[in-house]
Amino acid sequence: MERIKIGITQGDINGIGYELILNTFEAEEMTSLCTPVIYGSPKAATYHRKSLGLQTSFQVIDAAEKAKDGHLNMINCFGEDESKIEFGQATEEAGQAALLSLNAALADLREGKIDALVTSPVNNATIKLADGHSFKSQTAYIEEITSQGRKALKIFISENLRIALATDKMPVSEISSHITKDMLAEKLVILHNTLKRDFFIDNPRVAVLALNPHADDKEEQEIIKPVIEELFKRGVRCIGPYPADEFFGTDIYKHFDAVLAMYYDQGVSAFKSIARDGGINYTAGLPILRTAPAIGVSYDIAGKNMLGDEQSLRQAIYTAIDVVRNRMRFDAERANPLQKQYIAKRDDSDKLKLDQVEEEE
Repeated sequence: MERIKIGITQGDINGIGYELILNTFEAEEMTSLCTPVIYGSPKAATYHRKSLGLQTSFQVIDAAEKAKDGHLNMINCFGEDESKIEFGQATEEAGQAALLSLNAALADLREGKIDALVTSPVNNATIKLADGHSFKSQTAYIEEITSQGRKALKIFISENLRIALATDKMPVSEISSHITKDMLAEKLVILHNTLKRDFFIDNPRVAVLALNPHADDKEEQEIIKPVIEELFKRGVRCIGPYPADEFFGTDIYKHFDAVLAMYYDQGVSAFKSIARDGGINYTAGLPILRTAPAIGVSYDIAGKNMLGDEQSLRQAIYTAIDVVRNRMRFDAERANPLQKQYIAKRDDSDKLKLDQVEEEE
């Protein structure tokens, strides 16, 4: 089997993106696990490497097809037009550079030149300035570019916890209006199918959190509970709704393969408390595969060699590799399903009839 090719964006050049990348691939064994392709700037990478006192080497290529196994490969997305690096500063120039890197990686991902994408941290505000105020987040942008009519589901993942978000960042006053039966059913089905295909969990158990503290208000009674009951009948093992404080405070989450939180703070606050500095951001539901370290640009420590641990990026890469393999295995096992065979009695003669097995999902 060919080495899995992982595309990695440079992120914000004034943040910790290159520090994460260079520290991660300073360990030679990382290039034995996959063939990495960085979408960025050789000059920016060299500047970061020198500032941080690192020895990580990379080779510049002009196309993902030319990436070599056993090396850290880099595609120059900028030519001679290099952006100025100002550690710790939120600049429009850095936002423009981050967007160019992301667009180049997405183009190759859609064309199948790389198998998965790992995105480094960006500052959404600086990209908004560079993009004419239309950029919301990397996840939303990736969904817009690659969705083919599908919906993205954001999942935060650590070693023993997966928390998906029914709704993303929005004012608290608007959350309730976005919690509908159709939306919840859609998110739960995506989560169920993701756990089966991407993480190879045969019969996943999903916990559903309540929107309100006591789990017995209008939203729970009229929307959340009916959706859970209906989907459970259809083979989606979702259980709840659970009050969030009791669910996490008494470690109930340890009995489930994933959790669906109703809103951003409900899920992410719990995730960060449990996962601490680790964890990744996983984008499910789309035709493409994307992961990201669950950390920000960290302007306060950029360029100071204070990162301490690049484990979040390592884990994002490990997860991407595992999911590519899981999808191959899952799809291969279902590519040529055995046909059902049965004997039909007709006019006292036995005839063998074959019905094509259909997937339920």
